[in-house]
Amino acid sequence: MDIEKKVTGDNWELLMTGRIDGLAANQLEVEILAAMRAGAKAVFVNLANATFLCSAGIRVLLQYYRQMKGKGLVFLVTRPSPDVAASLEMTGFPELIEK
Repeated sequence: MDIEKKVTGDNWELLMTGRIDGLAANQLEVEILAAMRAGAKAVFVNLANATFLCSAGIRVLLQYYRQMKGKGLVFLVTRPSPDVAASLEMTGFPELIEK
């Protein structure tokens, strides 16, 4: 899976397409860590074209949401597909999703 990056100043947008399985979750984690090392003040994970989100993907999203929020930074999921939005809502963390 390729992750398309759009960097605008201190804001990073990571666009993911297709299934977010264990391998894709690892790739996402690498990209988020790269953004944090680069000094990103906000990371937006665009899941508009994601068709599936496994538990490993949810773990990555929650872990870095908490980390960045704890540092006063922004980490949000944007435009989740209906299937992905349902998975995220079941986790009980709706604050992860940008409305």
